[in-house]
Amino acid sequence: MPGIVCSAYDPSDTTVEPKWQRGLALVEYRPEHVLEQYNEPGFQLACIYHPEVCQGPRIRVTENFVLAYYGNIYEDDWAQVVDGEALCKVLLDAFLAQGIDALKHLNGRYDIVIWDRHARGLHLASDRFGSNRHYALRRPGALHLACEIKALAGFLDHIEIDPTGLAGMLSFGYHLGDRTLLREVKCLPHARHIEFRTATDTFGIERYWNYPYGEMEAAVSEAELAEALHRHLARALKRRLHKVEKILLPVSGGLDSRTMAGLLAQSDYSGEVLAYSYGQSSSRDARYGRAIARKLGYRHIHIPTPPDFMTRHMEQAAWRFDAEWAADSNWGARFSHTHPALGDIRGYTVLSGFMGDVILGSDRYNYRRKAGDAPLSTEQLAEIFIGAFRDMPIDGLLDAASVTEAENGIAAIARETFEPLQDLAPFFALLRAEFTHRQRRHTATVTQSVEHDLNAITPFLDRDVVDFSTRIPLDLFHDKLLYKRMIRDHLPAVAAVPYADTGMPLSDAPLRQALKWRLDRLIKHFPQLQRRLARRNAFFDFRGGVIAEAHFFRERIGALKSLSPPLVPEAAAQRMEDLLEGRIQATEQASSLLPPALFMQALEQALGPADEAAGVMGSSVC
Repeated sequence: MPGIVCSAYDPSDTTVEPKWQRGLALVEYRPEHVLEQYNEPGFQLACIYHPEVCQGPRIRVTENFVLAYYGNIYEDDWAQVVDGEALCKVLLDAFLAQGIDALKHLNGRYDIVIWDRHARGLHLASDRFGSNRHYALRRPGALHLACEIKALAGFLDHIEIDPTGLAGMLSFGYHLGDRTLLREVKCLPHARHIEFRTATDTFGIERYWNYPYGEMEAAVSEAELAEALHRHLARALKRRLHKVEKILLPVSGGLDSRTMAGLLAQSDYSGEVLAYSYGQSSSRDARYGRAIARKLGYRHIHIPTPPDFMTRHMEQAAWRFDAEWAADSNWGARFSHTHPALGDIRGYTVLSGFMGDVILGSDRYNYRRKAGDAPLSTEQLAEIFIGAFRDMPIDGLLDAASVTEAENGIAAIARETFEPLQDLAPFFALLRAEFTHRQRRHTATVTQSVEHDLNAITPFLDRDVVDFSTRIPLDLFHDKLLYKRMIRDHLPAVAAVPYADTGMPLSDAPLRQALKWRLDRLIKHFPQLQRRLARRNAFFDFRGGVIAEAHFFRERIGALKSLSPPLVPEAAAQRMEDLLEGRIQATEQASSLLPPALFMQALEQALGPADEAAGVMGSSVC
């Protein structure tokens, strides 16, 4: 994945540079990507980016400092600053004038590395949300950072799988906290600031911001709050449309994409817009997406679900994205923008409704019903949180010692998450935990996947939008009540299109609501028709997708050995057969088991002997 790779270390250690070059050669990027590099004794740096996502140069070198910057920033005061060299200068000047605090809280998705050449100190600062995953590995006298864990594998004395990381993947579908598949390699937190000094081998990491739920704004009416939310979102979109010539608009019946579509139609944007939906054509998402695009006058393309959607990109994604998530959402969320039905998409920018639901109060996992509003203990919050997300059994899959370590590790992560949050309303505490874990380690990978090929803009992650949304009163925030009110009052065109499984528009329609109520009561007497309608309206049939590709999974069962230890290969092979035969209902676990195995298998092959790795490196650098 594009991003930053760097190492700071004792310049007398001559073993680091070849390992660093070897790791860089494993980073997944294409010939059209740009690779910028800088090195001096004791410091190695690379920045990899797609030229349609970022404009270079991205590395600035002065007598005293080196700065590298990945991502995009949307500060109003810097709107006229040309991206690339000029913006790098502005960032470095801000650091020199105000210190590292000047690079925190910036509006956008970014990572910035600064190397002090004389003091031999390294700073890394990210956006608030940790939008671009980066990883760290500490070694005596050295710090190694990378946008992919495979780039750090060569610095390990030996490759060892982290039982807690693997258990998280197999039972949640993603890793928790800072864990990864590789023991000692850690995923960096959101809102991160890292400081490292090679001379003293001192390392510090802080999270400079967290979602400030419970800090209330002055009381105003619901209508005024809805108007303010609309105003913030419109400004956020306008900031990001600067110099955008063509928009690729994924649109479904959900609130987030319809909000982006409606705001775009209200803006003064005059460029080309191509809307698209994916999934089976009878699904609500495809039907409502098509209706929204038609209502707003946008050209629309439907991308049908291929029979092999569950496996089509599995091996490619496992290597490119370090097997950081299960494969069930690969085709739609992470690869559909490359579908040939869309034609030549070079020059397009994807307008994404990324994370809008959870930013604006989604209670998809029924936190408030389960927890109530009275403060709960750390243990109670952890139990609710783990129970909401842990839906795949791992009994018997790991050896006994690893099971104990994994369960203790998961419990420790939950405890560390919730101990500071006991005074918050439980819904706020659980939602903050969801951002820390699921949204950062799972959902955030969607825009990173897009930015392997195209620029993506994400107005819901605008700093002002988030500052506003985290201060909405609980009763209006919960279950997106104010969000829906904003759409109904200020985006009437998209509010008229039906929403979710109610089949009702967001705007008032009493007669239609009465008819729908009567029809639902009638259908309850015909269970076979209910099941048929459910299949017709489903976005994807994930279970059917696994079963249809059972041959693919069976042919690769042997790869599961690459996860041993801690995985018990015989038990894992039997679990795969049970999943494919339908004897265990959590069929999606098949798509969690295989990607890490494929990744580890490919990593072992890629590392190989040192002389083979040198040949791989020479052919990979662009």
